[in-house]
Amino acid sequence: MEIFSKRYISNHSVSKNLPQGRNLVKNSYTESNIKAAMKVWRALVVVGVVLVVMSMGGLAIHQPTKSTSSVNLPANGSGTDVLLVHGYSVGNTGSSGSSVFQSGVNIYQQLVSEGYNVGIVSYYGYFTVTFSNGYTYTDSSFYGTANTPIQDVSAEMAKFITQFTASAPVTMDIVAHSMGGLVTMYMLENYQFPNVDLKNVITIATPFDGSPFASIVSYLGLDIFVGYQADQMAPGSSFLTNLQNNLASAYGTYSHTVWIVYAGNYDPWWGYLFFSGDNDGVVSVRSAASAGYDYLYYFNDLHTSFLDSYTWSGISYFEDQSVANTISANLAGSY
Repeated sequence: MEIFSKRYISNHSVSKNLPQGRNLVKNSYTESNIKAAMKVWRALVVVGVVLVVMSMGGLAIHQPTKSTSSVNLPANGSGTDVLLVHGYSVGNTGSSGSSVFQSGVNIYQQLVSEGYNVGIVSYYGYFTVTFSNGYTYTDSSFYGTANTPIQDVSAEMAKFITQFTASAPVTMDIVAHSMGGLVTMYMLENYQFPNVDLKNVITIATPFDGSPFASIVSYLGLDIFVGYQADQMAPGSSFLTNLQNNLASAYGTYSHTVWIVYAGNYDPWWGYLFFSGDNDGVVSVRSAASAGYDYLYYFNDLHTSFLDSYTWSGISYFEDQSVANTISANLAGSY
């Protein structure tokens, strides 16, 4: 990891503040940019999609019979509950929260060993939150796919938190990777949880200002393969515009929360084709930081450092233990 830097912004400024000493230019993803690199990427994108489809056994959208059941909630302890929210995955159930946060550098196990009650959120397939204390929440009335609007995932997570905290106050942290940060931010903009003391929100390489790859798949007509969620992450989408316009609502409601951004500045060779500033090959520093923050940390790589290991939910590819260590330090109140 490079020496990370941090900068405090008073009153949770939402004016897209950026750290000093960085000459970052707002990304421009024009059609001409995409065409210029299309010869290189057309084959890679198509082959990549084919491989993903093969690995997942197809992209058929399941429509199971939906049922509801009563939820028996455990008594909340005096400790802190930590929610881990994974990112985007092509297909229906390709990226469960468990596979994301328990492989590579095992962030889940590290937090559990430090005494946190850690809940892994999985929103592909039936919505499930699996806690380290043995409790599992499942909502069989919700079945998520890559076509499920991000705001619907946010509403489902809000439903869970509301029920989970109905009987007693809870101290909570949220750690969200990539699209998981969009899910989290939209939820906090639109829902309130009076029984939750939300201490920290960490968003890791979240495309608050979009990712050029979302534009590429739309340009190539691959939406049918990658799902509606990818469209929502395209720069300038109505979803992202609405999210940016309502940031003050989240910061005002959760005024005592510490907002932390992790951004990757790996700058891989293909990043120069699509980004005008530092990036991790999927999300630029500019995009990750564009929602504002209290503290901003730079890491070398937060998606993937190898093209042949390319993944949208690449927290499992973290090669740097310092990412997990910094999460631990931040949740303990060290910034």
